[in-house]
Parts: sequence; C-alpha cells; structure tokens
Amino acid sequence: MLSADQTTLTRLRRRRRSTAVLIGALAVATGAVAAQPPDNKNIVRWSRGTYEYRTLEDKAPRGSERFQLMVHPGGSRTLLMWHDLAARNAQFTVVLRTDAAFRPVEAYLNYWVETGYKGSALIRVDRDELFVTSQGASGAHTQTITVPEAFSIGTHPVSADGWHLYQQSTHSQGQPVARIYIMEASADLTKPLLGSFVEMPFEVLADDATMITPAGTFLTTHYRLAGGLSEIWLAGEDRLMVRMVNERRGLEYVLSEYTHGGGEQD
Repeated sequence: MLSADQTTLTRLRRRRRSTAVLIGALAVATGAVAAQPPDNKNIVRWSRGTYEYRTLEDKAPRGSERFQLMVHPGGSRTLLMWHDLAARNAQFTVVLRTDAAFRPVEAYLNYWVETGYKGSALIRVDRDELFVTSQGASGAHTQTITVPEAFSIGTHPVSADGWHLYQQSTHSQGQPVARIYIMEASADLTKPLLGSFVEMPFEVLADDATMITPAGTFLTTHYRLAGGLSEIWLAGEDRLMVRMVNERRGLEYVLSEYTHGGGEQD
C-alpha cells in the first residue's frame, strides 16, 4: 500500500499531466502553438505579396494590389489578384491560369469602376481560339476570336504584367513584340467587359539588374516597353514583377511585401 505522502505525490503528478494536456489543447485552439500544415501535392511552390501604386514625383499613394501565385505539378500557374486603385475608385478581382510556358488557359474577372459595377467575364482558351462570356451593366455578351500561339491576357492588375514578355514573336524589323488581349476597363458602362488585341514592342536593357524595394533586394531583368512608354523589372522563373515605372504618366508600381515557399526562387 502507498503511504499518505506517496498517494498525495501521485495525485499531484496526475493533476500536472492533466493541466499540461489542457494548456496544450488551449494553445493549439488559440493559435499560440502553430500546427504544421500538411504538404499540398498540387502546389509545388507559392508566393504572395503586395504592390504599392504611387506617383513618381512625390510618392503619393494611389492604391495597392495583393496577389497570390501557386505553381502546380507540370509547371502550370494560378494567379489571384485583387487591385484597389483608390485614386480612380476602381476595384478589380482576377483569377488567371496559364500553362507552364505562361500561355493563358482561363481567367475570371470582376470589375468595379468609378461609375459603378462594370461586370464580370469568364475567358477560356482552347488551342487557337479564345472564348469570352461577360455579364454586366451593358448586358450579356459573348466573343470568340482566333489567337496566336504566343499571347497573353492583360487584366490591368500589375501582378501578371511580367507574363506578357515571355513571348519572343518579332516585328519584320526583328524587335520582340508582345501580343496582348487587353480587357476593356473604362468607366463607360455601355462598353462591355470584352477585350481586343494590341502589340507592344519591348527590349531588354539588362539581365542582371539589382533592384531594391521595400520587399527586399532582387536580381532582375530590366525591360523597356512600347518604345519607352514604361520600364519594368522582373525576377525569377515566375517572372515576378518587382517594379514598373511609367515616366510619361508620372506613375510607379513597387513590390512592398513578398513571401514565398515550396521551392527555390530569386
């Protein structure tokens, strides 16, 4: 038989174990102890971040944008973008999917402009055809157009702007040109949320340019777009847009927050 002292000691130990279990459960429930999430086999690597929209001259804020990128097995990508251009009372929500070579597969867009709700659009690409269905202030619309092998979709948030330059199609003069299906995004609610093709020439200014932003220091490729309309700095295999400057309009877009995981990135 246990002595009185031994019995008391056993009870104290049991109480301590029970208390420890309870404290551990409370810690997990309240987030004090971070549980390790399981690996998602459909996400090879990911990144997320924020851009600041501002003026070049005095760095006055104009808005912001948040994004999350997921790269899947085989290299295809899904990019979520939420753009808040407060200076123009515009708010765009976009989901864009591409294959491993950055060629668009599908997209969903939802646009608010300064005059109100413009509408939504669903885009699907099947080989050499692009199909669009849109619904909004101007009614319901559809569009089917033939697309080239190398093209991109311009949805207006800047997170995917580096993806336009994966293309190496050229003018007759030999200059690289991006062919972009750009969505109509004006405040005119009578114009449906559909797109049209434009060609944007570009050139590489440097392929080892160091760019420092509030999000960190990046080794980038520096491009000039549309004969000097703007310049853009891209980093890594996912062509992360680090900074873009439009001198003519006095605007810039800068990566201010950035985190990533699941793979090696610059």
